[in-house]
Amino acid sequence: MSAASGRFAPRLALAVGALLAVAIGGLGLAFSSDLERELTDDLVRSLSAQARLAALSAPLEARALSAACACRASMIAPDGRLTADSELDAAGLAKAENHATRPEVAAAIAGREESAVRHSATIGVDFLYAAVPLPKSRGVLRLSLPLTQVAARAARARSFVLWAALAAFVLALAAAWALARSAGRPLEEMAAVARRLAAGDYAARVRGVFGNDERALLGETMNSLAERVEAVVGELSRDKGRLASVLNQMEEGVVAVGPGGEVLLINPALSRLLGLDPVAARGRGYIESLRHRGLADLVGEALRGRRVETREVRLFAPEELIFEAHAAPLTQQGRAAGALVVLHDITRLRRLEQMRRDFVANVSHELRTPLASIKGYAETLREGAIDDKQNRMDFVGTIETQATHLSKLVDDLLDLSSIESGHRLPKLVSGPLRPLLEAAARDAAPIASDRRVRVNPRPPEDLPAALFDADQIRQVLANLVSNAVKYSEPGGLVELSATVVDGEIVVSVRDEGVGIPDADLPRVFERFYRVDKSRAREAGGTGLGLAIVKHLVEAHGGRVWVASRQPGGSTFFFSLHAA
Repeated sequence: MSAASGRFAPRLALAVGALLAVAIGGLGLAFSSDLERELTDDLVRSLSAQARLAALSAPLEARALSAACACRASMIAPDGRLTADSELDAAGLAKAENHATRPEVAAAIAGREESAVRHSATIGVDFLYAAVPLPKSRGVLRLSLPLTQVAARAARARSFVLWAALAAFVLALAAAWALARSAGRPLEEMAAVARRLAAGDYAARVRGVFGNDERALLGETMNSLAERVEAVVGELSRDKGRLASVLNQMEEGVVAVGPGGEVLLINPALSRLLGLDPVAARGRGYIESLRHRGLADLVGEALRGRRVETREVRLFAPEELIFEAHAAPLTQQGRAAGALVVLHDITRLRRLEQMRRDFVANVSHELRTPLASIKGYAETLREGAIDDKQNRMDFVGTIETQATHLSKLVDDLLDLSSIESGHRLPKLVSGPLRPLLEAAARDAAPIASDRRVRVNPRPPEDLPAALFDADQIRQVLANLVSNAVKYSEPGGLVELSATVVDGEIVVSVRDEGVGIPDADLPRVFERFYRVDKSRAREAGGTGLGLAIVKHLVEAHGGRVWVASRQPGGSTFFFSLHAA
């Protein structure tokens, strides 16, 4: 039995049973009282009739009359003296008190029949008295009878009524219990459905309640309410899920705070950026949770000022990041409800801007040096050195060399721009790499010979075919081999090789030069970046070769990296997909 039926059924049964028992008991008591009154009235009428008949008889003898009517008979003189009594002898009559003050006696002396009921203090019993006047004013005849029989019959009636009330109570209790169980079963089901709804089971419905009574109406109303709750909660859950999905997928960091400054929400992006636990932060103050003064100040201004605030915020751990932070107040029904802050990561944009500025500065610097040389020698020739047969050819040669350098710089810039913009997508063809490695060694032989550096291609015989654009990979190898030769010491060795690693073909170009410091390794593939700027200028490089290598290899879907030690030289690697 459920708790609902355990409380409802006994209460209803007890209430109905008690009500019926009280009703039956009240009716029974009223009936017994009425019965006692009716019995008393019957006795009064009977006793009065017997007194009238006896008064007409002559002569009157008290004891004979008492025996005839089974009652006590008394003869009373007009002055109230007791002249004869069936219960008293002569001595008793002499001692008896005057009865003229008794109500029934006084009425009979006055000529009226009268009856009365009085309690006898002597024997503790109620007596019925009936007095009639005797003819010819001879006094009063009074008959009296104890009401013990009436009381006994009334007591039996009350006992019957009480037992009947008890039996009715038991029967009513059983009937009320069955009724309560029948009526409580639908209520019990409704209570169970209500508990399931409160626990979040919005699919719960009331079953088996039929008809047109209030219980059926209540069940239908509860089912209708459950359907509406299920629809509303379902829509809210879907909206919450969509919002959570959007917040979880956003690259921007989002934090929402309440009007009191308590954190309401932190999305995963901001959690990763600030290293926060979103669950632990919820409900805490934004200053304590965010732990970033600039961001906390922005939230505070949005909470106080109720206007949109925008500010650039920098984070320095675990790495330097730059954000454009937008803070706006939250309102609900026209009242302040907190603030929302969105962080847009503009680190890449700022770095690109810095790279653009560095690029412009580097290009300007790279162009300025040969242009200054060309301009200087041209001015020298114009001012008279053109007639100097001994030096003018050297001047012209220098101008030609610097012009060639400028031309190569422009060509490299155009190449890099074309590659970065996607205009030089590789045309991948399956083929062997060994011929390209050997051709790169042959092409570098003249420069290597001038610097007394040996270039040795050593690809394995069983090297599998790769997917590549021959012209672009030839350019990659030419740049790597040229750099290796330029930075090798006289008598050094440059070695070209290839191997298969995890399904990729990895090509390496190793030199025995001075090597690259560890601090410079991450930046060697940047445009115009030189480890040893003075030596690079002597070697005639533009500073764009490795940047071109990186973009060409990545366009092939490969990777490029470098390993180096000082002293000991450097090894540049790039990978290609096997055919």
